[in-house]
Amino acid sequence: MGPPQLPLTDPAFVFVVLFAVILLAPLVAERARVPGIVGLILAGVVIGPNALGVLERTGPIEVLGGIGLLYLMFLAGVDLDLAGFYEHRRDSLIFGATTFVVPMVVNTAACLALGLELLPALLVASAFTSHTLVAYPVVQRYGLVKNRAVTATIGATLLATVAALLVLAVVAAAGRGDIGPLFWVTFSVSLALFLAATLWALPRLTRSFFAGLGQDRTVRFTFVLVAVFGVAALADMAGIEAIVGAFLAGLALNRFVPDGSVLMERLQFLGASLLIPLFLISTGMLIDPVVLLTDSRSLVLAVGLTVAALGGKWLAALPAMRILRFSRAELGVMTGLSGAQAAGALAAIIVGLDLGLVDEEVVNAVVVVILATCLIATQLTSRSAPRVKRPERRPVTLGEAVVVPVANPRTAEPLVKVAALVAASDSGSVFPVNILGFDASREQVDEHKAVTAEAEQVALRHGAEARSLVRIDASPTAGVLHTVVEGGATSVLIGWKGYANARENFFGGVIDAILEHVPVPVMVCRPGTDKDIRRVVLSLTAGDLDPAGAISLDLAVAVATRVARQADVPLKVVTEVDDARLGDMVASVRKSEIICDARKPAIALRSHTEEGDIVIIGTPPTRAGLGQNASRLARAVAGRTVVATVPRL
Repeated sequence: MGPPQLPLTDPAFVFVVLFAVILLAPLVAERARVPGIVGLILAGVVIGPNALGVLERTGPIEVLGGIGLLYLMFLAGVDLDLAGFYEHRRDSLIFGATTFVVPMVVNTAACLALGLELLPALLVASAFTSHTLVAYPVVQRYGLVKNRAVTATIGATLLATVAALLVLAVVAAAGRGDIGPLFWVTFSVSLALFLAATLWALPRLTRSFFAGLGQDRTVRFTFVLVAVFGVAALADMAGIEAIVGAFLAGLALNRFVPDGSVLMERLQFLGASLLIPLFLISTGMLIDPVVLLTDSRSLVLAVGLTVAALGGKWLAALPAMRILRFSRAELGVMTGLSGAQAAGALAAIIVGLDLGLVDEEVVNAVVVVILATCLIATQLTSRSAPRVKRPERRPVTLGEAVVVPVANPRTAEPLVKVAALVAASDSGSVFPVNILGFDASREQVDEHKAVTAEAEQVALRHGAEARSLVRIDASPTAGVLHTVVEGGATSVLIGWKGYANARENFFGGVIDAILEHVPVPVMVCRPGTDKDIRRVVLSLTAGDLDPAGAISLDLAVAVATRVARQADVPLKVVTEVDDARLGDMVASVRKSEIICDARKPAIALRSHTEEGDIVIIGTPPTRAGLGQNASRLARAVAGRTVVATVPRL
């Protein structure tokens, strides 16, 4: 048959070259003390049609490169620290404004100085006001995703991209002579419908799918991919850049993909090992070194536009740094993250080429700008990131990681169901764990693995991520405590029979031993006979409302509101003493009711509960009276699921 002809077209040869580049280019680059991302881009230049000609950029590589760009923007959205974003949304607004306005002015002036007319100058400037987070893997590697400056830059990405899109749409309409009231009405309606479908409808569809058909992780993974590229396609249909759609899809799915979950690991693995490297390689394949060296005007335009593009982003980050009090190292990270241009800029220039606003020389120059900004921005981020202080860990939420011992197959499902409702409300994970002794046989381990695997499916069915574990340890108490510490648990949910024997203390020997040493809040759950949860009933005593009971009150309310919100059922508060604070504390539940009943708590609770209720009660974090009230109330509502919350001091 003879050696294959260049450029390679056989799938086996094409993909062996691509995977060899993905494997070797980062290794060679790191040996040369440059980031692996830079190595992939330069490798794309070398193997591309304008250098060695090993591969053509058309066909599958172009498609895969476009998919990689969309996936990169999606990961930035799904990995965004939403709590930090909401807390510091002012940061994103300020940097979003500066990173659009300043580059728009700088790049327009540069284009006019380089001989472009006003309309083409505005089009090119709009392409360079947006940016692509090419250097995002660098901040991921250094653990800076939740840093304030990084969060502000990612939030500003959305604002700058949408603003650039608006300018591009206006310039394109002006170039066609179509600008007028109809254009603005059509664009506004399309944008409103798209945002509603993405940010309102998609989260509700995802929640319903995960609780129904999407209980298998492979199915969930496939659903997320369909959602990402479906939203990107919808954005394109609405006249909005597909990369904006992919980023917004990440935001919409953010709370359904918890950090550290199996689903997040799979999504990040696909991006890091395949799609993002393919995007970087395809970007490098755009450059034509021969044209760059032989066409003086393209070279002048490329140098001038590169300086303007990077200079504009640096000038935009400078006032944001001073206003928001970021460090010099954070300034470098912000400039690096926001300085890289990619296929989004090329798409804008292609629009101008199709309309006759720019010529081939401008297109060639923009391709050089894309390569240069990707290389320089990545290098700047890599040099600045090690000098940025890692953000302090945010205060953990109750449902971030819930450990559930599941030794009994009969009670495993109701226990994991309650844990999943608490975890899903905080976009967290459930960790069903089964503890065996050192004398356990292989058959026992396999049998208990089946129990924990079934418990894992229960958690998935109720909207939470899960990771099951069978552990060999000295005792059940030691096994639970070791799992809590090693797994970074934020709470524990333990099964309870509803009473303690005379030889036991309050909840029972094992539970009391765990309570004595566990460092996180505990939910002690007596499963009931009701199959479905129709209402949450929170029982509060006068002691819970005293200042000394504040920590107990806060935990009980936190559990009750999370279960009610996630199960989408009403919340009824039965309290001995009317307290004005309660209304504000349960306001997050749409259907909440507060009933003041001065009778003894057990009598009042029995009068106000019915079939389908789950009862939440608070207990003090001290030993005195720890289980007496809980046992009394549990007996009063036989058949109902009862959860006693035990805070930690």
